[in-house]
Amino acid sequence: MNNRIRTAVRTAALGAAAAAVLLASPGAALAAPTPGEPSPIASPGTTATAAPTATGTPTPAPPKGSSKPGTTPDAIPTPDAAPSPETTPSPEASATTHPAPDDGLKATPEEIAEARRVEAYWTPERIADAVPANPDKGAQAGPAPRSLGDMLRSPSHIDSKGVATAGVFLINQDDDPQSDPGNRDQFCSASSVASPTKSLVISAAHCLNDNDRFRNLAFAPGWKADPNHKGKGIAPYGIFPIKKGKIWIDGRYLSQGPSKADDLDFAFLKTGPNSKGQFLENATGMGNELTTLPAKGNLNQKNVTLIGFPGDAKSPRVCPSTTTKPFQGRFLEIACDGFAPGVSGGPFLRNFDGERGDVIGVIGGYKTGGKLDNISYSSQFDADVVRLYNQAVNDYTPDTPSGNEGMGNAGLWTHAKAAATGQFHTSSQKTKDGDLIVKWSDGEVTLYPGDQSQGFHTGCAKDQPCEVQLAKPNKMWADYAEVITAGDYTGSDAYDLMVKWIDGEVTIYKDIDEHTKLPTSTDQHPANEIKIAAAGSTWKYAKGIATGKYGGNKWPDDLIVRWVDGEVTKYTDVDGGGFHAEQQMLAPNALWKDHADIVAGGDFDGSTNSDFDLFVRWSDGELTIYEDIGAHGLGKENQVKGPNGTWKHAKVVVPGEFGGNLWEDDVFVRWSDGEVSMYGNTQADALGREYQLVPPPA
Repeated sequence: MNNRIRTAVRTAALGAAAAAVLLASPGAALAAPTPGEPSPIASPGTTATAAPTATGTPTPAPPKGSSKPGTTPDAIPTPDAAPSPETTPSPEASATTHPAPDDGLKATPEEIAEARRVEAYWTPERIADAVPANPDKGAQAGPAPRSLGDMLRSPSHIDSKGVATAGVFLINQDDDPQSDPGNRDQFCSASSVASPTKSLVISAAHCLNDNDRFRNLAFAPGWKADPNHKGKGIAPYGIFPIKKGKIWIDGRYLSQGPSKADDLDFAFLKTGPNSKGQFLENATGMGNELTTLPAKGNLNQKNVTLIGFPGDAKSPRVCPSTTTKPFQGRFLEIACDGFAPGVSGGPFLRNFDGERGDVIGVIGGYKTGGKLDNISYSSQFDADVVRLYNQAVNDYTPDTPSGNEGMGNAGLWTHAKAAATGQFHTSSQKTKDGDLIVKWSDGEVTLYPGDQSQGFHTGCAKDQPCEVQLAKPNKMWADYAEVITAGDYTGSDAYDLMVKWIDGEVTIYKDIDEHTKLPTSTDQHPANEIKIAAAGSTWKYAKGIATGKYGGNKWPDDLIVRWVDGEVTKYTDVDGGGFHAEQQMLAPNALWKDHADIVAGGDFDGSTNSDFDLFVRWSDGELTIYEDIGAHGLGKENQVKGPNGTWKHAKVVVPGEFGGNLWEDDVFVRWSDGEVSMYGNTQADALGREYQLVPPPA
């Protein structure tokens, strides 16, 4: 497009030397961390505050215990110390009792009503049936000990008494395009964090997709097995609802997802009071003290306890005093057995005393916490975690997705009229990554190289491919290129672009790469142009074309065509000589004529025989996938999503291989308002996790 504005929104991270926390108590300041030393955040009663500068960035604060000349730090009220637990016959009454301090916090009737509603939803039976939100973490058993060091590693154990500051983070997804496969309740692990609000919880960002598509979120601190009911647990301090919209996740993580932004895998959540009107830290005692490790050398920590709630446990699994080590210079790593799915978001606690400690990490980060159950990771806690803590303490507006750098804004993407996927860029041809070709409303055609992390390379960077223009804005492509698709039709092990023009001509442009220049007028005929259907042919009645591997060979050179009268046909082994072996799959019919709005090919069932599936978006928003077209035709239909209002707004849908596996199971979507999403690792019966590449208009 002419003069397209390419916005690159960066979220500026605070430097370690300016990691002062702007707290809710004006005038209270936190000392800036000394380089090379761990820094505790918000230790109640000892914290002091940095005044913001004119630009809103906190200035470095004086060391803890000192004050600026002429000023006196304001102390933050210290929560009451936790007395020893009382022993009673009833497990429900076995939690520590804390008298309500005079801290000015008072639950409203509306907050208590919300707590009762959420408590009624999260029954012990429902929590027992919930499944881990991240089934990948710890899904594989680690190898048996092979060395003396392995054998001396501290084993984990189940703590049947529970831990006051650690619990289960309960999640129920709303009915939206990101619905959970199977529509089941989920959970992660989480822990409380000391703060002036006495209401903060920390967990892993990968437990949530975004900030507003969930309901019945809650935290159950101290969760432990119920001795009177096998297989169930109890929440001795009650259930604390997460306040709507009070989830703080870094905007870069929301945009880039768990692969590209794995060093930002943490989230703060604000709880409301429980049904008794108690605020979190008033019920359980002081939370864990948030502590940063801003320098690389600090990733080696001693006396660290790891806590998480595996899916098969109704009490926390605790790895007692052990050590961490650095991984890739930006993650904490702990070797401890038994941390199976469900532990995501569980805390790394230094100097744990059985109730609380210094929280220096949460299970997440590298590969969302690690695929093995005996190795767990955390993103490094540095100035980025401080910034989110600031937001949560001060109740600032949470981040919104910042968009992939260089991809532009929603206003731009409303002009993306068609797209095709394949391995076009020379770098992608070597690595088998998926790329995207986009045709814009003004006729410009651009190529976005895939980055294998559900996104695309845009602006040129060192050692990286970048977006290139294949055709400048022109009337021919704007007005006459009706359908585009891509495959290897010429058998050269390189992807070709197929264009169905509005007059029925069909053209193949062979071996597309970043150096290709497509014609922009009817008198231009480059050497790689192959005409396989003439103007005026019956192909002017083709309304949808899905390229794939439907014929059994290794090349994506077969087509599924939806015609204007609803007929559906298959062509195998399309090449430079034209269309071959037409097979009618459906006779003309009203259903496919009027309602099959988008058809696209992909491999959603991971079939090893390269038999592609057909993705259909219907006019009422329903999504269906027809598995293994070559073997079953249209006989094996799966409803991925029922009729709904949201998917009516999907205007461009292109499956491709944009993630880290070998299948074309990632679905690129351009919505009617210009938002752009990627649904990574979509299955034949369920959409994958959504990654937002371009946010909707503000």
